[in-house]
Amino acid sequence: MDIVLVLNTVTVLFEQYGYLIIFLGSLIEITPLAWAVPGGGILIIAGYISNGDQQLPVIPVIIIGTLGAWLAFLLAYLLGKKTGMWLVKKLHQERSAKFAKQLLHKNGAVILTTSMMANLTRFWVSYIAGVERYNFWKFNLYAIGASLSWVSLMTLIGYFAGYQKEDLKNVVSSIGILAWIFLMIAVFVIFRAIKHEYKHFKDDEPHHEGHKQV
Repeated sequence: MDIVLVLNTVTVLFEQYGYLIIFLGSLIEITPLAWAVPGGGILIIAGYISNGDQQLPVIPVIIIGTLGAWLAFLLAYLLGKKTGMWLVKKLHQERSAKFAKQLLHKNGAVILTTSMMANLTRFWVSYIAGVERYNFWKFNLYAIGASLSWVSLMTLIGYFAGYQKEDLKNVVSSIGILAWIFLMIAVFVIFRAIKHEYKHFKDDEPHHEGHKQV
């Protein structure tokens, strides 16, 4: 199989279902399931494809991605406000919640604008903001700013890389089997990164009583 064909298939997939993929990828990226869905990578790909593609313009990509991320922030806030510390205890995320609470108490809700880069805390910062009952409208202001900043950054990285789109296709088609080797390496690296995130998530779980030393 020609790797250029793969690139073209991905392009067609994004042209047909791009906005749905972008919305869901951005939304899930903010949740505790972020380790399993590369929301940032999806935005970079979307930005890359949007360069010169009239069916997937860059501005709508940013808007849809921002809506997905903002909705995740909002749902986390409302869930925290409604359930208190229930989800924290259910997922054994006391450590992440404690860190998020410290961030909010020291920096206020403005920390939301920078917490987007921290995979394991951004959901909990929003969740704890709900538990602590931060002002809803103020929270939304910071959440929208954080969402727009992160989505724009990821999308524009891909967009500017898209200026080399034709050169990339030419290089990939010329190196043949080496392209597949590089692709396999990239998949392996991504798999290891996901596995590392999951291990970090599991490490936050408390040990069962039966495993404690006597």
